[in-house]
Amino acid sequence: MSSLLRFAFLYAALSLTSTELNAQKLVKIIHSDRLEFKKELTNAQRLIGNVRLQYENITLSCDSVWLFPNEDFRAYNNIRINQADSLQIFGDRLELTSKDKIAIIEGNVRLSDHDMTLTTKRLRYDIGKGIANYFGGGKIVSRANQNVLTSNKGSYDTHSGMFSFRGNVELKNPEYRVVSDTLKYNNFSGRSFFFGPTNIFSAGSRIYCENGWYDSATETCRFGKNAEIHSKNTRLKGDSILYNGIDGIGEAIGNVDVLDTLNRLSIFGNYGWTKEEDQHSYVTGNALMIQDFGKDSLFLHADTLRALPDSAGMQRILAYRNVKFFKRDLQGRADSMAFVQRDSLIWFFGEPLLWSDRNQLSADTIRIRTFGGIIDRLYLHTDAFITSQAWPDRYNQIKGRQMTGWFRENILNSVHVSGNGQTIYFPEETSEKPPRMHNRVECSDIRISIENNKVVKISFENMPAGILSPMSLVGDEDMTLEGMRWEESLRPRHPDDVFQR
Repeated sequence: MSSLLRFAFLYAALSLTSTELNAQKLVKIIHSDRLEFKKELTNAQRLIGNVRLQYENITLSCDSVWLFPNEDFRAYNNIRINQADSLQIFGDRLELTSKDKIAIIEGNVRLSDHDMTLTTKRLRYDIGKGIANYFGGGKIVSRANQNVLTSNKGSYDTHSGMFSFRGNVELKNPEYRVVSDTLKYNNFSGRSFFFGPTNIFSAGSRIYCENGWYDSATETCRFGKNAEIHSKNTRLKGDSILYNGIDGIGEAIGNVDVLDTLNRLSIFGNYGWTKEEDQHSYVTGNALMIQDFGKDSLFLHADTLRALPDSAGMQRILAYRNVKFFKRDLQGRADSMAFVQRDSLIWFFGEPLLWSDRNQLSADTIRIRTFGGIIDRLYLHTDAFITSQAWPDRYNQIKGRQMTGWFRENILNSVHVSGNGQTIYFPEETSEKPPRMHNRVECSDIRISIENNKVVKISFENMPAGILSPMSLVGDEDMTLEGMRWEESLRPRHPDDVFQR
């Protein structure tokens, strides 16, 4: 009987030992200096000294481990986890739940993968999915990209190399700094993704957006949703802004808004393009330029507005196809326009028409010289005309090969006609009564003085020939000079009129 009992107890013990060993099939003890097991105190084994375990696809080394029957374990001191070829996790304490394969690492936690290192106080690592999460603040250093990132909490997918950060996110690089609410960063590709309010600071500029991405390998980026780029004197807005750092080319798409605070200049459009190397840029699609002159502003529309420097580095602004502009004291239209900063000249080409108060000016080419937004001088080249309405069907007209006009406080003050001068005007002109006399004069040169938009003095030079006639003796065919046309219907009367075709 005693032998039978001893056999039964031995069988039960062997069965229990076999069951426990089979249950611990996921955890493999590779090495331990000492193993302790006191069932009266706890149901866990204690491994002490140079402990090494194999669990799933990771290897754990530490000073000591409590290993439970359900294969949960707790590890202490000098913890080091190795997974695959590159991932390593260090810490002071570890608690692993075998059922869901979740490890909690605390105390001087450090995670390294390839060239990246994450330091934090507490890390939750899903061994099965390869995803690490931290919540008490963390710092990531990437040596290859020279990036240093801090945030309140974040996660790292070891398979895709994707980091996700939230709360006081800051990414520092020798060339820029990013401050964001939410940011994703791929450690393998070096690409960053922005979500929520984000500011990017670099030398002399600031970028704001609420979504976008930046690829450090290709130096390309895209910023969207309320995107803005601020530099020393300019601000660029757009629904979407793209930039290629290698080529130095930037694009803005949708609701483009460019502000030049130094020159008090704003440009709007549907699409913008710029190249840093030659400082060449243009805006198209409902393009509008607004120049602020203090008490007045110039509104100019064209199919395309282009800016580029000349050989001396001075700015040139070109507007072409369907140019139309409005300023309170000057309006105009032309096929194209050019502003040359070096000599403060504005050129108009392609059947240009200008209106200054009651005067309509036309020529093959028109030049305006300005100082500080104030018109100083006007040049009309080839088939030059100045026309004003004296009565509903009667017009004062000045014609010549070339004309120069002088302005006083932006109002036309005097005109010099040079070559083939001709004029028709109506003396004693009033707004209450139709003109009674008709005066037509031809000579080589004419000098005209104007006050309150009325001709007060005309000097005819070099063999003038003319005739003053009562209106009753003048036929309709003599009322206009050859080539004269009255285009008041094309005149912009309001800033919005610059968009009318």
